[in-house]
Amino acid sequence: MNIPEKPTVLYVDDEEDNLIVFRSAFRRDFTVLTTTSTEEALDIISREEVPVVISDQRMPHCTGVQFLEKIPGDIENVRIILTGFSDVEDIVRAINCCSIYRYLTKPWDQMELKHTIDMAVEKYFMQKHNTQLLRDLQAANEQLEEKVQLRTRELKEEKEISERLLLNILPGEIAEELKQRGKVRPRRYDNVSMIFLDIVEFTRIAERMSPEQLIEELDYYFQAIDTIFIRHGVEKIKTIGDAYFAVTGLPVPDEHHALHALEAAIEILDFIKREKEKRVAEGRTAFDVRIGIHSGSAIAGVVGNTKFAFDIWGDDVNIAARLESSGEKGRINVSESTWQLVKDHYSFEQRGRVNAKYKGEIEMYFLKM
Repeated sequence: MNIPEKPTVLYVDDEEDNLIVFRSAFRRDFTVLTTTSTEEALDIISREEVPVVISDQRMPHCTGVQFLEKIPGDIENVRIILTGFSDVEDIVRAINCCSIYRYLTKPWDQMELKHTIDMAVEKYFMQKHNTQLLRDLQAANEQLEEKVQLRTRELKEEKEISERLLLNILPGEIAEELKQRGKVRPRRYDNVSMIFLDIVEFTRIAERMSPEQLIEELDYYFQAIDTIFIRHGVEKIKTIGDAYFAVTGLPVPDEHHALHALEAAIEILDFIKREKEKRVAEGRTAFDVRIGIHSGSAIAGVVGNTKFAFDIWGDDVNIAARLESSGEKGRINVSESTWQLVKDHYSFEQRGRVNAKYKGEIEMYFLKM
């Protein structure tokens, strides 16, 4: 708290002799302003910082109390009344009306008045200091609140980003279970259809492209396949180089899993065909794919504790991979189990029993396009 060496005191009295005596008594300790006019006093208060205002009570045009009541409420100075004995009761009743700090009877004693003014000055600057502390505290609280709100928004955004990233690698139901329990219980699904897709002669094509161009092309095709699979409710499991593995019927059971897998595969072949026609006309490289579908059972779960990976396992997964590798460019090759589930909806060309690596002979069917 900083108190000036000579704080300002304003004294209002209609008798000039009283003003002269006051100035003479206190000019060494205070910056003394005096006036016989309450209007001039109000003007001074509006223009300058006046910590202490002292007023005589009995004045011809306006009492001291009436004058002090005219001081604007947003000006927080300390107010003292000088009064005769006969006015004391009026002053006591008026104290709460205009925030009078003290009243002294006339004639005033210099030492008593000096002590009262000193306390009034200390009160003023203490109030000013406390007001500033409150303002600083309020400003600090507002800044803290802004920081809290900002950090809350940042945490919310970070959470949303994390959840989006989690959903990029895990199905929604699996991601929710992982968040709730910290782990995912492996499950067996007995009615699923597994789709393997592979780019034909990818190695030969890759040799003619720069790494950047190759990745760009793969990303373009796989993004389109992602979109098609999402539209048909197919769950992407993973990509391995130029191979794409997906499944229907898990984690959300789907009684039409085989039909949805086949419909998605048909749309992918249509996309590949249109893209090839356009690229060949432009003299650009185009991809062809083989697709294999097998229906059966699988175990699904999440592996890893730092880099989560949702995957499925089982002998039927291996059979689905053999369906793809035993297929042909631009065709959909399905197993008998899948054919049994979709034969009433589409026509097929029976291939008979085809030898599949490590799996012996498997009954296979080509979809008629």
